[in-house]
Formats: sequence, C-alpha cells, structure tokens
Amino acid sequence: MSIKDLGEKIKPFYILLLILVIASIFFGLGRLSVVLERKSPIKISYPNSLGTATVEQAIESTSASDNTELSTLRPQSGGVIGSKSGKKYYYPWCGTVKRIKPQNQVKFESVEAAKAAGYKPAGNCKGLK
Repeated sequence: MSIKDLGEKIKPFYILLLILVIASIFFGLGRLSVVLERKSPIKISYPNSLGTATVEQAIESTSASDNTELSTLRPQSGGVIGSKSGKKYYYPWCGTVKRIKPQNQVKFESVEAAKAAGYKPAGNCKGLK
C-alpha cells in the first residue's frame, strides 16, 4: 500500500472533519453574538464640574482632590475602637475590628481619648495618624 492509496482511503474523513470544524466555528460565533447582545455597553460620564474636559484634565482634577487632608475624611463623631488585649485603635469600619470579639472591644469617644489610654493608631486602617 502506497501513501497515495492511503490518502485516497481517508479523504472522506477529511471532508467530514472540515465540516465539523466549520460547524463548530459558526456555532461558537452564534453563541458569542447572544452573549454580546446581553452585555450593557460601557458608559463614561464626567461630573458636571468637568464638563467636556480631556482625560488628562480629569486625572489632574481627581489627583488634586485626593491630596486633601485626611482629617476631613474622618468621621464627625470621632469614635474609635481598640482591643483589650492589644494597644492599637481602629475606625469602626476597618476590617480588623471584625476580628475583635465584641466583649473584647474598648470604645473611645475620640482619637485623643485612645491616645491618652496608651493606644496607638493601627497601620492598616487608612486615615489614622
């Protein structure tokens, strides 16, 4: 048996394989079009203060507002929470507070009260000095 004879014997399988590959491609494209129709388009909106600003102006504006002093971001009540077994204090929304059992929490009215009790600000809670 020569290579030419072998090629002739498996020729119908090539055609079948080609049909299966083409059918799979079209099936995939059909499925993809359904998925793309369901997605909502991305909308870019700018605050009214920026108007029709360029992207560079928008970046400069947001980075300038990020440099505001952290004291303006602190809560009005000023309450912080510490732990009976530790000497760090946290804002109530810091993730570490969730790991302190309620019976082991020490609540302070202000940062100054926590410092007076010997507590120090936690390094992993943003906004504490």
